[in-house]
Amino acid sequence: MGRTYATKVDWWIGLILIFTVTVVVGSALPFFLGPPALSPPGLVIGLLCLAIAVWTGRIPYNTNYEIGQTELTIRSAGFRWRIPFSTIVDVFPTHNPLSSPACSLDRLRVNYRNGKGRTRFVLISPRQKEEFLRDLAVAVSELEPDGDGLVRVENFDAQ
Repeated sequence: MGRTYATKVDWWIGLILIFTVTVVVGSALPFFLGPPALSPPGLVIGLLCLAIAVWTGRIPYNTNYEIGQTELTIRSAGFRWRIPFSTIVDVFPTHNPLSSPACSLDRLRVNYRNGKGRTRFVLISPRQKEEFLRDLAVAVSELEPDGDGLVRVENFDAQ
């Protein structure tokens, strides 16, 4: 398949990111314009603040979810999660505010089993949630619609 979905961005999360970038850039300016500007520590601190600002500002643009041939790949802020289709237990809507690779509270919770058989989860917020769920159900034949989400029809204990 190989379809990639952009993250949905809530207006207030975008506002928080803009505020954060503004504060960090504002914090860096004195190190470039003030007396410590030419000192190595001042330059390092200023460059570090600018790097953090750029990294933070790019989060909504580089957060995406790809339904590949055999796995769901989630990318955000330089991090990547790879969830093999065979490990996905279920997917359902949530508004859980926990930190996650999602820029909206209109989220999907993806429950999956790790290598030790423990159930883990990741929260995502694809902009086209219904299309994402439909395409994931097509890619993973063991996942069937169940209300607003998807559930695995095969039993993990049989494996």
